[in-house]
Amino acid sequence: MSNNEEAEQVQEPPCEHCGIFTLGGNIPIQGVWRDITYTPVRDNIWSVSEGIYRSIFLRGQQGVVAFDTLTTPGTARAYAGAVGRVYPDNPIHTLVYSHDHLDHTGYAADMAPDAHIIAHDLCDRVIRARGSDGQLPATEVFSDERKSFEIDGTCFELIYPGPTHGDGNLAVYLPQSKVLFMVDTVIPGVGYTFFPDWHLVPYVPVMKRLLSLDWDVFVPGHFWITDRKGFIKSLDYFDRMSDIAQQAVISGLDPHDFAEVVTYTDANLKQEFGDLFRYGEYCAMNLSRYMQHYLTGGWGIEGNWQPDTTPL
Repeated sequence: MSNNEEAEQVQEPPCEHCGIFTLGGNIPIQGVWRDITYTPVRDNIWSVSEGIYRSIFLRGQQGVVAFDTLTTPGTARAYAGAVGRVYPDNPIHTLVYSHDHLDHTGYAADMAPDAHIIAHDLCDRVIRARGSDGQLPATEVFSDERKSFEIDGTCFELIYPGPTHGDGNLAVYLPQSKVLFMVDTVIPGVGYTFFPDWHLVPYVPVMKRLLSLDWDVFVPGHFWITDRKGFIKSLDYFDRMSDIAQQAVISGLDPHDFAEVVTYTDANLKQEFGDLFRYGEYCAMNLSRYMQHYLTGGWGIEGNWQPDTTPL
């Protein structure tokens, strides 16, 4: 082998982690760098976003506790880079997984491969069964409803209020700062597409339990930060969607006739919720999904779980 050939081999980019893709070779889009904004929230809490996804990180005395990894290997590296720009002398020593989905927790191997990883047992079981390339299993799991942590001078509580979305989806409560963070639940807008992996029976009652906690800032896993008023409006939307979906089924609306679903949605929901972000894109899909719920009986155990509604 010539020296030039050896140099070319050395310069060849490493293979990106591929998640659960089975096609051979690199997947260039996985490695694309994403511009990450970082914003102070309150006290030692910072929020990061590439425009759609959002997460938080906390400064400790010696390092950083970060939550989730964002969407791809490239985004995970950009997230780590953003943390490094805010705190160049504070490495990420701890990662906390919100839930099992790859677009939120899939790439610890790229973001902080040596970090201590905390997750709920329900989340970690899915991760270990999945065996996705780049998604590292947790090094610490818990199965209780609530657990408090004091790590490197940071204090927070992880709460599993019940089935909401995905598996083991946690709320992060920072009582001293009155901040609550939770992914893929409440957002400042309508629900995403057809509510993939949402557990609709327990969802609203479980989320309302979080209102018994003392917080006034809510950081969602998507889009922009909101407050208790925005949180409650989102849950009102889900409650209303449930009622309208039942009425739609009773009236004979075919959930597969999407043009008619759009017409029905506008007639029954637009006046009250038409100002919500992405109403025109997703509200009719939300309604169709709720109709399917009432026609099929819900999907799986989590989708039919009778929730604990006691205050936290």
